[in-house]
Amino acid sequence: MIPQRFQPLIEETQLLADAFVDAGKRLYLVGGIVRDTLLGRVRDELDLDFTTDALPTETQAILKRVGVQALWTQGERFGTIGAKLAGRTLEITTHRGEAYHPDSRKPDVVFSTDIEADLSRRDFTVNAMALELGTGSLRLVDPFDGAGDLMAAQLRTPLDPEISFSDDPLRMLRAARFISGYGLKPSNELVDAVERMADRLTIVSAERVRQELDKLMTVESPSAGIWFLVQTGLAGHFLPELPAMELEQDPIHRHKDVLAHTIAVVENTSTDKIVRLAALFHDIAKPRTRRIGPGGVSFHHHDVVGARMTRDRMK
Repeated sequence: MIPQRFQPLIEETQLLADAFVDAGKRLYLVGGIVRDTLLGRVRDELDLDFTTDALPTETQAILKRVGVQALWTQGERFGTIGAKLAGRTLEITTHRGEAYHPDSRKPDVVFSTDIEADLSRRDFTVNAMALELGTGSLRLVDPFDGAGDLMAAQLRTPLDPEISFSDDPLRMLRAARFISGYGLKPSNELVDAVERMADRLTIVSAERVRQELDKLMTVESPSAGIWFLVQTGLAGHFLPELPAMELEQDPIHRHKDVLAHTIAVVENTSTDKIVRLAALFHDIAKPRTRRIGPGGVSFHHHDVVGARMTRDRMK
């Protein structure tokens, strides 16, 4: 049975769903809004994501029939058509069964007519759920028991985690956000795969890594995710100064190590991204500046810029 809390979304998408059904196609609501609505979380953003068995050209024709205010096709190569309807931004993507090159995050897109194949290529089971619309009797498509994992607070991948992370290594970093943001515990198989494959993160652009780190920094309680990044070895591939702090004791403040102190500071600041990043970086130069102090004297700088200036002067 579909929870009553889905009713506003169902009513809002009725016109669009009926248009796809009339064209002999199926339409599914997917993505975070399905997950969060199941949890009873309020979503502030206006975007809605759908998947369909209609090809991109067929999707465009259907959207034009329902009178969209705008339509864009920049993502057509990847099966995605964007539109604005009744003030909402929509993205409708043809079911995909994609294959990735081992040295790239860019997929070779293969369209599919199978919703379960599409869901199997998604990052985590809690995101691999879809609500079929416009069929008269609504159906939650959940082939990998994402709803069960939400209730059990467990983080798993739909396919074997090695397949999922080989397809898209950024998913390993994204796991930290779901661990923190949703209080999910990663499965042993997921953790083992990340530890073995952490170096795959090096094929991901620095910009994408930064964007994902920014998202982690703005969840209510990011500490579990940060520890995950350090303990699995991921942090060493994009922010090696972070695990280095774990070996650095702080005799002044009597902390066991500087990393534990840093994560505690991050946890207890506001969720503002800049404040959180400042907290994360405030002691990050300690291991470096301890080693390069003039005359062997130990001293500290509390920001990366200070450490780099000191390093340059010592050359």
